[in-house]
Amino acid sequence: MKDLKEAIVSAIAYIEQNLYNKISLDDLSEHTGVSKYYLHRIFKSLTGESIIEYTQGRKLTSSINELLNTDMRIIDIALNYGFDYEQSYIRAFKKFFGHTPLKLRSDNMSLSLIIKEKINTKDILSVENSITYNPQFVFKQKFNLIGTKHKILSKSGDKTANAFGREFFYKQRSKITNITKENVYFGYTDWSEDQNGIIYYMPSAEVSSLESIPEGMVGISIPAHKYVVFKFVGFFSPDNINGRHVGRLLVQMYSRWIFKSGYKFADTFRFEYIDNSMSKDNYCELYVYQPIEDI
Repeated sequence: MKDLKEAIVSAIAYIEQNLYNKISLDDLSEHTGVSKYYLHRIFKSLTGESIIEYTQGRKLTSSINELLNTDMRIIDIALNYGFDYEQSYIRAFKKFFGHTPLKLRSDNMSLSLIIKEKINTKDILSVENSITYNPQFVFKQKFNLIGTKHKILSKSGDKTANAFGREFFYKQRSKITNITKENVYFGYTDWSEDQNGIIYYMPSAEVSSLESIPEGMVGISIPAHKYVVFKFVGFFSPDNINGRHVGRLLVQMYSRWIFKSGYKFADTFRFEYIDNSMSKDNYCELYVYQPIEDI
């Protein structure tokens, strides 16, 4: 498959070059060389909106210039941006901004609009048929995990943590009787006792309490925290996520964002979160949660 970042960059450039033309998913697929299905899935997973919704938002945002700085008729602006009818443009504009084009044109000094700016493609990282984008912030209350704890080298290769994770999810988690989210996997990493590159990795499940811990497993309580959360999208099974994927994601987190963000680590752990109900043989979503606090 074509490099995913290259495909997104190409699609965004095409949209910008064709704001005054009709743009369909077929057009974008043909231009990028990526199937409609994958292009839609990639973009939706990364941004939370479809690529067609993004395209329309860019068109509507761009049209503000004509509304405020020219005497063009609204029907001409609509046709100029590829809308078939004036009313189609007006409905889309009101749905997106909460006001009609005429309202903006007649009352532009008092309105405040949330506009759709071009995506900064420098914030996209693509690694081996996987891709990640800007982080989100989440506050998560205290919760409990039960799992199997393993001592591993922080640079132990691509498959060590993944092998422990598969063993737990498919063969051991069924021993836990009070799991709160049946399809969700937590990969908890603790470096509080890091010596000579040794860390602890704990494949685990969220539980309602720590009162019943199966033999050979451990339970931990995670305190309430504010987290920065990076979403990682891969076009392969979650069973095939490896250390290289997560490692490159961590590079994105640390060197490209956290160290320049005005935040610092709030604790000596992080965890991976995978909802397997969202996964398929050729698709997975992995979230990395890092506790943070203001510097």
